[in-house]
Amino acid sequence: MPRLPALDHIVILVSHDTLMGLSDHIQHLFIVAPGGNHADGLTSNKLVLLEDGVYIEFIAFFDDIDPDRRRKHRWGNLKENTIIDWAFTLPPDDDFGPIKQRVRDTKTRFSYEEPAPGGRKKNDGTILEWTISVPTDALTNTLPPGRLPFWCLDKTPRELRVPYTVEPELTQHPSGVRGVSSLSLSVPMREISDLAEVYEAIHGRREPVDLVNQVWPYEVPAGSTAGRHTITLLGSAEGTNITLTLSGTSPGRIELLPGIAIYIE
Repeated sequence: MPRLPALDHIVILVSHDTLMGLSDHIQHLFIVAPGGNHADGLTSNKLVLLEDGVYIEFIAFFDDIDPDRRRKHRWGNLKENTIIDWAFTLPPDDDFGPIKQRVRDTKTRFSYEEPAPGGRKKNDGTILEWTISVPTDALTNTLPPGRLPFWCLDKTPRELRVPYTVEPELTQHPSGVRGVSSLSLSVPMREISDLAEVYEAIHGRREPVDLVNQVWPYEVPAGSTAGRHTITLLGSAEGTNITLTLSGTSPGRIELLPGIAIYIE
């Protein structure tokens, strides 16, 4: 049976001003690792690296870009100070093709597009390369983020993009957070059945670990067993929302930035 997918990162959209002052905003909770500028010239980022190999990406659009180019970006029209998306990944020796085909073979309107090249230049000049595959609907329109993961597949070594083992001091956070425990996805009720079928295909035709509540497992890059490591689908009449729960030594609710609450267990 195919291995479980690995959680790669969670994406939080912020303003460029917030990104530039991120360390000042959250230094009492997290150590902020430098990111860089993306190859499309539209966005830059900073990271919070976790011991389990997953990371939180804070991403912002540059203020001076063409508004039309921003609107055409899949994240360009989303609300800032919001958890907007998340990604799975695979080891470099794993083939994404079978997952893509299993999803295409479902009786749903969802599929994954052919992986497209992406990249980023780190502040030290290192060039990172990867491919990205995003979910689409029956008309090959990009699916609004949050319902299904996108895939981030490295072409350069992942440890260059996510140096949690190379620079372990960046994972020792004041909040005591060590990894991601779970993601809960509030999605349109009418899509629950189709989305569950896609998750089953992604997971190699495994049934959810909780059939009633539609709960799916994932792995983490470091192989850690701390936390639940689950994705939960919840029906909603109010659109899509992502709730992030981290694992750590100080359980509770924290406000990461105005409007962004996360949980630690």
